[in-house]
Amino acid sequence: MTMSAQQALPPSGSLLAGYRPIAGVRDELLDEHGRLRDHWADVLEALEGLGDHERHQRSDRLNHRVRELGIANDIYADPSNTEQPWHLDLIPLIISPAEWRWLEAAMIQRARLMDEILKDVYGEQNLMRRNLLPPSLVFSDPAFLRPCVGIKPTGSPLQFYAADIARGADGMWRIIDSHAETMAGIGFALANRVVLTQVAGDLSKTANIMRLSSFFSDMQASLFARSERPDPRIALLTSGPTNSDYFSHAYIARYLGCLLVEGGDLSVVNERLYLKTLEGLKAIDQVVRCTEAASSDPLELNPSYFGGPVGLVQAAQYNPDLIVNALGSAIVENRGLSGYLPRLCQELLGEPLTLGDAPRYWLGDAEAREQVLRNPDKWIFRAAHEGTGRPGRATAGRILSALDSGTTESLRTEVELFGQSMVAEAPVGFATTPSLGENGLHPVPYAVRIFVSATEDGYRVMPGGIAMTVETQSVALSAPSALTRDVWISSDTRSRPHTSLWRPAIETATVDRSQRALQSRVADNLFWLGRYAERTDWIMRALRSALERLDQDVGASPDGPRAARRCLSSLIARDSDVDLPGPEVSDIDALNWMIGQLLCNDTHVCGLIQTVEALHRTLGHIRDRLSLEAWRTLRRLRAADLRGVARIDALEWLEDGLTSIAAFNGLVHENMTRNFGWAFLDMGRRLERAYNLSEAIDALIVKSEEHSSAELVLLLELGDSFMTYRSRYRLEPMLHLVLDLLCLDEANPRSIAFQLAAISNHLEHLPKGRLGNTLSEERRLVLGLRTSVQLAQAELLADKSGDSQLRDVLTEQMDKLPRLSDAIMRSYFNPSDERPSRVFTRLEPTQ
Repeated sequence: MTMSAQQALPPSGSLLAGYRPIAGVRDELLDEHGRLRDHWADVLEALEGLGDHERHQRSDRLNHRVRELGIANDIYADPSNTEQPWHLDLIPLIISPAEWRWLEAAMIQRARLMDEILKDVYGEQNLMRRNLLPPSLVFSDPAFLRPCVGIKPTGSPLQFYAADIARGADGMWRIIDSHAETMAGIGFALANRVVLTQVAGDLSKTANIMRLSSFFSDMQASLFARSERPDPRIALLTSGPTNSDYFSHAYIARYLGCLLVEGGDLSVVNERLYLKTLEGLKAIDQVVRCTEAASSDPLELNPSYFGGPVGLVQAAQYNPDLIVNALGSAIVENRGLSGYLPRLCQELLGEPLTLGDAPRYWLGDAEAREQVLRNPDKWIFRAAHEGTGRPGRATAGRILSALDSGTTESLRTEVELFGQSMVAEAPVGFATTPSLGENGLHPVPYAVRIFVSATEDGYRVMPGGIAMTVETQSVALSAPSALTRDVWISSDTRSRPHTSLWRPAIETATVDRSQRALQSRVADNLFWLGRYAERTDWIMRALRSALERLDQDVGASPDGPRAARRCLSSLIARDSDVDLPGPEVSDIDALNWMIGQLLCNDTHVCGLIQTVEALHRTLGHIRDRLSLEAWRTLRRLRAADLRGVARIDALEWLEDGLTSIAAFNGLVHENMTRNFGWAFLDMGRRLERAYNLSEAIDALIVKSEEHSSAELVLLLELGDSFMTYRSRYRLEPMLHLVLDLLCLDEANPRSIAFQLAAISNHLEHLPKGRLGNTLSEERRLVLGLRTSVQLAQAELLADKSGDSQLRDVLTEQMDKLPRLSDAIMRSYFNPSDERPSRVFTRLEPTQ
């Protein structure tokens, strides 16, 4: 970087001592003469006062909070990749009040213009008839949805709009991309502001910046108004944790008080949209769509995807205000519109376009294509439509000079054949803003995403946004480093007190102990979270006991390794593709092999690695249902650490893992509201524990020709009941006493009887626990299981002569517990009852 000739050098001890803007490039911190811009003065003074050590400490705390909060967390990412996918700079981008007023007006105008274009494209289509908009541009775009033509919302079809804007090296603002499909990552912007305020709230107070809360209050009020109901049920439709924007969806849904739903949670009945819940179908009044419109209805749109329920288009035709943004709204994201916007603005709004797009040609126009191909090296070629909802993920584009000759010719052919789906853009560079590095501040190129929402008083712009460090050769918000910063709008008036939507006004707060509608999918995930957590706990206990018996003194009894071998054999036998070591293999050698299979083999379906990874995937599906502490506790379990782990380290990992699972169970037990969600999580845990213990007793006692105290000690360890046994009996473990404690004692929270009693109690209080005067299938099953245990006697269970009662009891448990799990899933997780619940209570009164 070169120093501008007019720039004044700052003092050597200053935070700006090493700050050198690029000559000829607009810098946000310093003007062309090297003077500090006025609206930065207070913040820079406060930063100077912190000192270098404190600044870097705060920066570390900031990104630690980003990791803890789970921003940009991808549950399907490579678990061995430790690179953080989202970084937040301590230094914000600050925009002056005067400049913001101009940008705000320009963004409102652009949202109004896009809204009018949408109304026409899906309405009368006069713009194409009058040749103000090329029909081939619209009809060639996959975002144009023909089944949605004629759906006319009474409000704005464009409820949410966002634009990526950048200031060129010359200091002029331009729009580089528009976003009208979804909310376009507004949850990331909100999370950035919340985290930065937690770590550096003193800096924002110093800067007197505009608050975000009133913007979100107006947004929420607008959604309520559109539904025309006093207490509407509003759902935010997401494609789930596999979507890179899922954190944003979950965060903003919780902030606005919306239900977070997926396509499988919804059902269309008689042109009305319903939510599948444990109590039946519940009417949905408003859908905030955060899925691609083309994948929202497999019946009328793309049949390959199930981002929404079958019949969603029909529901939108019946109630045009049901979905925001309206289906098909992504058509105005087409970059080919750029050249036509000035005239469209004059025609539709009767005013000149305030803020134009970057220099851009749509290559579906023959004249534009010919002009570009005459001098192709000066252009960057990009797709006319690209789903760029996730901030920083826009494709950088292709530059001919950077391609080899074969690829260059291929690109020319592509332009000739498929020009209608491409644009050519002239790079104009990016302005720079300060970023905090190891040696102080340094300038980096940036672009900003600004968010707009329709309100009851018209469009309103969020006084903030997301600024990201971008690639200098790009023409888009392309940020592979994912280095973000908050956007602060300096206010020339004193900001009003901040009131978050998470802190409602006292006069509107009322006592409400009712359960929120629990989607069947969420109940399913909570059920399996309980099962996977308990399965992980059980495998770790079994492996810990096996490793301890391998490390016993030379000359010790061989009964310990033999018992551990039987226990691990029952776990490995769950995978039918794995052959167990034969009887000719010694217990020590077999145990070593089985420990390796369960501990380090990532292909074993019942191994610890796959179980922990399944636990994390399920955890990601219900991130919004768990407390931050519970989330952190389970995230400490890293399956990647087990690959190639040494035995001495494995034992330590298992101890830490058992502590994490115990901490999670304690947090859930103490902090989770006793609602239906809690019931399913606990049932999953109880069912898994009952099955595991039944299988272990069967392997160690029933299937062994003889048993010693080693098997009984191992059972007590696995059942975490050794201390309970010692406190009751000052005797060596005896079979009938151990079986009573682990099978029959309903006072022991580790016994089979306790698990069945807990499951029975949960099922009794669930909505479908009783069907008329008959018991449901799952209640009949658990009643039978519980009865067989209650009728058993410890002395008879321990008697292995003749027909073994123990074998019969355990066989019934291992046979019916999986059937019980299936019955619960059929009854609650895959509802086939299409009858709406309380439909008539939601109809308007008849006249």
